[in-house]
Amino acid sequence: MLPAALLPSPTSRLPAPAPLRCQAPTQQSSTAAAAARGLLLRGAGSPVVKRAPDGGGGGWLLWHQSGARVALATSPDGIRWSAPASSDPLLPSEDWWAFDTAAVRPSDVLLISSGPAAASRRFPSSAVYWLYYTGSTDGRFGSPFPNADVPALPGLAISQDGANWARIEGDHHTGALLGVEEEGVEPRGWEARCIAAPSVVMHADGDLRMYYHSFDEMSQRHAVGLARSRDGIRWTKTGKVLEGGRAGSFDECGVRHGHVVRDRAAGRYVMVYEGVDADGRVSIGMAVSEDGLKGWRRSSEMPVLCPSAEDEGWDGAGVGSPYLVQMDGAYDWRLYYMGVGRDGEASIGMAYSEGQALQKFEKCDAVLM
Repeated sequence: MLPAALLPSPTSRLPAPAPLRCQAPTQQSSTAAAAARGLLLRGAGSPVVKRAPDGGGGGWLLWHQSGARVALATSPDGIRWSAPASSDPLLPSEDWWAFDTAAVRPSDVLLISSGPAAASRRFPSSAVYWLYYTGSTDGRFGSPFPNADVPALPGLAISQDGANWARIEGDHHTGALLGVEEEGVEPRGWEARCIAAPSVVMHADGDLRMYYHSFDEMSQRHAVGLARSRDGIRWTKTGKVLEGGRAGSFDECGVRHGHVVRDRAAGRYVMVYEGVDADGRVSIGMAVSEDGLKGWRRSSEMPVLCPSAEDEGWDGAGVGSPYLVQMDGAYDWRLYYMGVGRDGEASIGMAYSEGQALQKFEKCDAVLM
């Protein structure tokens, strides 16, 4: 259960929001207002959003990248967010040999709070929050869209309150959960540069799947791969599941930063991901799979969310780091994402989709706190 300091105070609670509807800019809406559509939190990136397991009325938590570290914000409704509620819950490691000495950014959080998962002997801790993150020894990893040559590996930290974290060392000699293919190993695999953005789905007790991206030096494109685990700590790679698209597509130069959820209504798996086109422009695409292991196919040849067309848009230079949340309604979804402006500043915004198609997301009206 979250301590009172991390939950919105009773006096600041807001009534439950009405069903979201995006409104086209009116005559009173200036170009600047249109350029701010979707904006929730400035100066932040890589959103990971969860409802608190016992949030005293439905509190929401947002872990995000702030410079080289991870920060936490709270909200009563997932729309209006506070400033960071505590100082830097996860900092770069001070151990010289570790994989995450320069920068860390959140990728996913598992809530191990009730049911079979909490009671399972496979889980070596009763911690409520399992934070899967990416760490790097290169300071350039703190930028919104790091270059392909920046090293990065996945890590795990656990917490009882979502704010104070203890790292769990993986099998790799740097403490990471997985490592890249080492120099001199023949044949060298496709994950030679990085293993980044781990998105973890608990399919069943003893069956966890991690989706991550790396850069294939042979194809010179990013791709999404899969690893599996019984306990969430020791992982085995199984290969690629999604690669870049056809020539001329929005993701022809690679796919990365995939976030996967299991669709309650359809029983299938849905992945939102960054797609990079020939000009380096980053948009958000979507793919689906019946079992989450194979047969991943794009739901559309077009992105589900594009950078803003407004010159001064907060997300005009690129949109990425997508994080998908299925709401109480089976066909209601929220897409939290990072946008980057022309000035290079990263911010977090939200878009939503309603209806069974799940083909397109609309940015919500700005509710910047």
